[in-house]
Amino acid sequence: MSDVAEIFSDLPLPRYMVDGVHRALANLAAPGARWSGAERIEIAGIARAVKARQPRPEYTLVHDAARMAEAIATNAHSITQENVDAFGEVVGRGPEAFVEMIGVVARTVAIDTFMTGIGSAVVALPEPSSAPATGEVNPRAKKRSAFVPVDGAAGATTALSAVPCEDQAQEDLHGALYLSYREMGDFTIHKGLPRWQLEAIAARTSLINDCFY
Repeated sequence: MSDVAEIFSDLPLPRYMVDGVHRALANLAAPGARWSGAERIEIAGIARAVKARQPRPEYTLVHDAARMAEAIATNAHSITQENVDAFGEVVGRGPEAFVEMIGVVARTVAIDTFMTGIGSAVVALPEPSSAPATGEVNPRAKKRSAFVPVDGAAGATTALSAVPCEDQAQEDLHGALYLSYREMGDFTIHKGLPRWQLEAIAARTSLINDCFY
């Protein structure tokens, strides 16, 4: 593993991309709504290991939480509504715990995939905050047609809306590594590549990685 600042200093990457990855890493170590910073780093470490087919690191999470982190990282299509409901009851933190775990795992995998894509080793996960979970959830999020409560119609852009910090962090990294939600409405945008090339790469990458929603 390498230090992110050292890696990026030798690569001609745009500043917004470098800053976005830095923010995403710091966010992983911060307390969330239902998981502490230490728990979030454990979740990230488990997801990283299982995705890379490496031995799972030591952890203090309840076993069901560790197994769910593994499932989200490698076998998301197998997760059912019953699994989500049971998970919320077992960990005793409600459906928001599942939402937050999705955010943590997804961003960890995205960062690691990005580092692999630029020919680098994965970066070390930061030291976690000692602060407890904040308890800050979105009171407008309701259970509708999705597996979890969402604010508005269920879809890719509202999937994590029950937990504001996860919703914001997801959009932030999305903008750094691809396009922000605002930029997605601009078909003339050029971010190193013209929009049509960005979309061709995104579509192919999604297909290879079994991305669906």
